[in-house]
Amino acid sequence: MTMTTTGDRPIHVFRLTPALALRWSSLSIILFVVTAAAISTFYQVIHGYKRSWIFDAAVYSQQAWQIMLFLVYFVAIPLGTFLIHKLIHGLAFIAFGGKPRSGVGIEYFLPYAYTTAPRRRFSRNAFLVISLTPLFVIDAIAILLLAVLPQAPWLGWVAILNTAGASGDLWIATLLLRCPRSITVEDRKTGVAIYAPLDLNACSLPFRQPSGRVKSAFRNWVDLTVLMLGLIIFVSFLLPVLFDILNVPSFLVGTDDLWLLNWENNAKGFAISFNLWLWIGIATILSLVAVLFKSVRDR
Repeated sequence: MTMTTTGDRPIHVFRLTPALALRWSSLSIILFVVTAAAISTFYQVIHGYKRSWIFDAAVYSQQAWQIMLFLVYFVAIPLGTFLIHKLIHGLAFIAFGGKPRSGVGIEYFLPYAYTTAPRRRFSRNAFLVISLTPLFVIDAIAILLLAVLPQAPWLGWVAILNTAGASGDLWIATLLLRCPRSITVEDRKTGVAIYAPLDLNACSLPFRQPSGRVKSAFRNWVDLTVLMLGLIIFVSFLLPVLFDILNVPSFLVGTDDLWLLNWENNAKGFAISFNLWLWIGIATILSLVAVLFKSVRDR
């Protein structure tokens, strides 16, 4: 990585790497769970009763309605939230003199979309506004409307998805807040370039990678463990809906004393539960094996 203090070359180019994508994914899942809990509590306090942020399948007994609602909640609302999020990014770029461009691509076998303003440098504070405006604007509008429209619980789903999808914006904003105001930022299609005055010491910026193979391996292990646990929690939101639509009968993965997953579906309703401590053990072991394998392969 190039570290220089010249005015024409960036002191750091912030690129998406597999390790960073892993951390962003972990953060996104954590934000999803935390925001879902917060919005659920908010809704209960304001309106006096709980509400499912997916949908109450028991209310819609016909399978066609279930499938339609499933598509709305898991296709239309996420897509609409995503498009509005990108649109607000573009408007923020325009407000600070940029000419936004949008597109899609594939990185590390994963599809992604971007809204950027190439060849235009922004001040640190301006870029913070550009990065965080979609998060605050969409969440604020969704929460305010949710407070006055109890019959529109899908607005909570918008806030949850928007917050979870802003993991990259929050990550970069956190780093920029640790930088002096004198830096400038260029948003690129494949990353973010940081520029600084000639008198700024590049070593004082929070962009250095952890040194040492042991420290890197430990961080990778923690990242993988958090991601696996987050995926378990995230799946717990989706599986009950899918199992109910397919009318999956009750089952238990494991034994009465040592079980991983328990699905119950009867006349009273449905529920799914996970043996958290056993999943923590499995996630820890699997992530440790993955880190060890990567270390051996790198050698």
